[in-house]
Amino acid sequence: MRIGVDLGGTNVRVGLVDEGRIVRLLSEPCRADRSEEEVLGHIASLIEQLMAPGVECIGIGVPSVVDAVRGIVYNVVGIPSWREVHLKERFEERFGIPVHVNNDCNCFALGVCRFGEAL
Repeated sequence: MRIGVDLGGTNVRVGLVDEGRIVRLLSEPCRADRSEEEVLGHIASLIEQLMAPGVECIGIGVPSVVDAVRGIVYNVVGIPSWREVHLKERFEERFGIPVHVNNDCNCFALGVCRFGEAL
């Protein structure tokens, strides 16, 4: 199982995925006007609600410039407090499993390549 996060300036969606199928999905307004720590805490609380034994990793798509190797996001669209956030490091420390971070458009393209169109 895996957890996927779709972060946007309007909403944040977090899904528990098993064998390519979404088992459970949470969606809430993003607290984009809050501090970096508050936004991180909100996302972490949604992840915690879906965390289960057997979750192998977390994938996060972010509307920004992303250093995917280091998991750093820069100048996130719609979230003014996120100028440079070490997302991979922060969430790996918190959850103790691998975290993969990429631009949301790249995540969409990779999903289409892997699973086909589902629009």
